[in-house]
Amino acid sequence: MKKFREWISIQVAQHPKRVVLVLIILFNVLFITLSAALISALSLRGTEKMNFFHAAYYTVTMILDAGCIESVIKDIGTTGVALTITCLSVIIIGMITFSGAVIGYLTNILNDFIEKANAGNTRLYLSDHTVILNWNARAPEIVNDLLYSDNKETVVALVKSGSDDIKKEIEERLRLTIAKENAAVMKKAEKMGFFARWRYLKNNKLDNNVTFIVIEGNIFSRIQLKDIRIDLAKAVIILSNDPSDSVGEDGHSDEGNPQAVKALMQAADIISAGNAARHRNIIVEITDIWTYDIVQRIINGKELGEKCNIVMFHVEKFLGQLLAQLSISPEMTPVYDDLFSNKGAAFYTEPVRINDEIGYIRDYLATHRNAVPLTWLTHNGESCFCYVADNQRDVNYKCTPTNPGYRVELNNTQGECKRVIMIGHNSKLEEIMSCYEAYLSCQSHDQQNNLLKVTVIDDADSIKRMDHYQRYPFVEEVVELDMYHIDNTFDTISRLFTDTTEDINILILSDDTELDENVDSSALMFLVYIQDHIKEMLHKYPDKDKNRIKTIVEITDPRHYDIVKGYHMVDAVISNRFTGNIITQIGEKESIYDFYEDLLGFSQDRSGKQNKKPQLKKVSSFFKETPAPCTAYDLVRAVFEASVSSAGAAEKQYLALVLGYVKPGGETVVFSGNLYEIHVSLEAEDKVIVYSDVVCHPD
Repeated sequence: MKKFREWISIQVAQHPKRVVLVLIILFNVLFITLSAALISALSLRGTEKMNFFHAAYYTVTMILDAGCIESVIKDIGTTGVALTITCLSVIIIGMITFSGAVIGYLTNILNDFIEKANAGNTRLYLSDHTVILNWNARAPEIVNDLLYSDNKETVVALVKSGSDDIKKEIEERLRLTIAKENAAVMKKAEKMGFFARWRYLKNNKLDNNVTFIVIEGNIFSRIQLKDIRIDLAKAVIILSNDPSDSVGEDGHSDEGNPQAVKALMQAADIISAGNAARHRNIIVEITDIWTYDIVQRIINGKELGEKCNIVMFHVEKFLGQLLAQLSISPEMTPVYDDLFSNKGAAFYTEPVRINDEIGYIRDYLATHRNAVPLTWLTHNGESCFCYVADNQRDVNYKCTPTNPGYRVELNNTQGECKRVIMIGHNSKLEEIMSCYEAYLSCQSHDQQNNLLKVTVIDDADSIKRMDHYQRYPFVEEVVELDMYHIDNTFDTISRLFTDTTEDINILILSDDTELDENVDSSALMFLVYIQDHIKEMLHKYPDKDKNRIKTIVEITDPRHYDIVKGYHMVDAVISNRFTGNIITQIGEKESIYDFYEDLLGFSQDRSGKQNKKPQLKKVSSFFKETPAPCTAYDLVRAVFEASVSSAGAAEKQYLALVLGYVKPGGETVVFSGNLYEIHVSLEAEDKVIVYSDVVCHPD
């Protein structure tokens, strides 16, 4: 008896639902058996006479339906009191112990099933989906960018907590994006004929092609990672914590991201297992040197073979380089917004085997009109080429070979001085300044002091942390921000506007270490003050060119985008959107990572290796004569031929490919689709978007 009681105790502790089910079954079997025997014994001879099995059947039917008592008691006047009471008792007790207990048990099972599904304890049967481990401000941008994918997309996010809020956030974000895009499509189709309008809407309206599943659980749990089929995912994205989540009492972010490292080790172990799919990508966000070193050791120490490829995405580095580039060329903001996203023109790669890059581009342009070839890449020992196109199909779409008839002549232009006023701070200051240094290193030694001049306006603590920017010779002035006399602080802008001739680009940084409820608050406050100051300044000096001064605002929350765009001559840089889009691109085609590294950084290599990126060239200075109206295809091909044909000249002309153009009013066109159907009419003040080498002059 003691062992039996111990066994029962263990079963109750380990399998309480199973014990309850067995007790319900045993009790009801016993109850129905005794009730059937009693009803059979009490039935009157010649009236309700029945054997045991008949009685058992009628007992069950009475429990399920009280009206079935008439099968036993056909005439209440001739039925014994004992039988009547017995039948009524069977109905009442059976409704509780049988129907009630079974319904309650099944309800509990259904509730438990729903809870397990929400908690991530249900195994998913998926493949070629995207898995996101952890959640931060960049995650919604990853999901949102997949709306523009040509295929149906499934995203599974495994998070520690807050699944309901995340679901609501994503639902609202996708709904707003679809509504905004479709409103623009409808507006463009207003003046079309009925059939043309119908065809245009059918081909261009945006539908929700993203299935989003969010599960609460442990991102380090091997069981849960297997349940979401991480081994069959096309991409696994491991996100770091937001800077605001790791700020210590001293105001500095804590070093290291051990959560990302642990998640990477577990994910890499599962994906590299013998039964996992081949060629899977793991993108892990890196925010500091410590995490970079650990992840690099994991990559070096693990034999992954063809199973998976680990890509380290250095968030601070990429964002710092991006902000530095856009502060130098603000007009590139909408260009990168287009190219980094799946929407419209984007970057694609295709495996190729070539020996001559220029020869390949020439042959490609002769037989393709739906994509622009950019550069030759090698990744993990494999050769591929990178293109700008609407989709992967356009990269391989061929046309009838043609001979180039349209020609242009190019000038050898020198760099112009860039003046930047940087206001505020964020966690990417070091990377921004490093990118400025690299930009100058790509210029001749005698020009470096004249090509970039930076003024910093910030609070005293941040200036002190940066050691007053003493190690950066291009920082011309450091101004301490006085919030109580902020107009006096911004007098620096007026002085530079009146005393210098260069264009002035104001970069307002968003403090990403602020608490979530205060996100972007400092950047938006500075924007209000600066715009008022600029308005007063232009009113005071009406003869000055207002187009000389441009404002770039970094924001981290896309919901603030419309607020910023309400101001005149302001470009908003949604940093999390840019990085989220890049991560999405890398997840779909990991070979593009090397391309992005070259695109956003400036090479300091003096060995002759060229560093290419999109740049803005003024038509009047880039061309010897303003090009005649033509198609985008003719312009791309003519500029390429003009750039490479002068390779033997005394001053070498580097390879150049036109990706689009920017009008002075802000209209930006990035070439995509059939380039032969895009009409281009350039004027002297326009700027062309040219993908070309950043010339590294030898000293």
